[in-house]
Amino acid sequence: MYSNPAPNLKVAVIPLDVIPADVKSNLAHACEALSRVEAETDIAVLPELFNSGFTTDAELLESIAEEDDSCTMTEVKRWAKEFGFTICGSFAGKADGCFYNRGFIAKPDGTINFYNKRHLFRLGGEYKAYQCGTVESPIVDVKGWNIAMAICYDIRFPVWNRNAGLKYDVLIVPANWPHVREFAWRHLLIARAIENQAYVVGCNRSGKDEFGEYPVDDSYAFDYMGADIAQRNANNIIYCEFDKEKLLTGRSRFKAWLDADEFTINIESTDEESAVKQA
Repeated sequence: MYSNPAPNLKVAVIPLDVIPADVKSNLAHACEALSRVEAETDIAVLPELFNSGFTTDAELLESIAEEDDSCTMTEVKRWAKEFGFTICGSFAGKADGCFYNRGFIAKPDGTINFYNKRHLFRLGGEYKAYQCGTVESPIVDVKGWNIAMAICYDIRFPVWNRNAGLKYDVLIVPANWPHVREFAWRHLLIARAIENQAYVVGCNRSGKDEFGEYPVDDSYAFDYMGADIAQRNANNIIYCEFDKEKLLTGRSRFKAWLDADEFTINIESTDEESAVKQA
């Protein structure tokens, strides 16, 4: 298990300033930022709803939400191939008449895995506009590393992110998390890293919207012990490097994962959420 670890993984975290409901401009902005990512990067992470910004306006969502094969994901697929690295983030998705906060992990070979945000932000009314996900994050292999995803509010729920059997090595978290709650954001990311013995990346948006302000430095990367490993530079792209040999050695020396409780996750909607959907 530990004889031939995968090579180190270089990750770029891109805290875009997202323009509300302007998909065309946001795609152009994302493409420009991705073009500046350093060579030999393996994964680039974009914020939550990078193509549209966070909104709970159903009428607005109807005009900006997209199917998986529409403009946004067509561009993401093209970028991954052109730039040669995996791209993660989330967009305003639409399927079967419902809206989803839809995460994606798009690889250069053209494969894309999706994850629908499970925990919808009640305080902001997200659960009234979007359908919650009913499937756990896929585990995606990127150069020998197992990658999982959570989206923003998801990280408040440790059971949902529990790394049972060490199924993932890295947890990617796109977010739209206002600075007023930055203390919680940062410490929840650290907690998820420590308890799951995994690297964790939190890519928050920058700028401001109706929900608050988002400083560029509110994006983070933590190692499997909860240490901050983000490398910040002048162009507002944050880099981090993950060491597989250190990860495996750490897990081997401190086998807390072997003492984890077994459980089954109930993924049915709550009665309140069902009532809202039917109203």
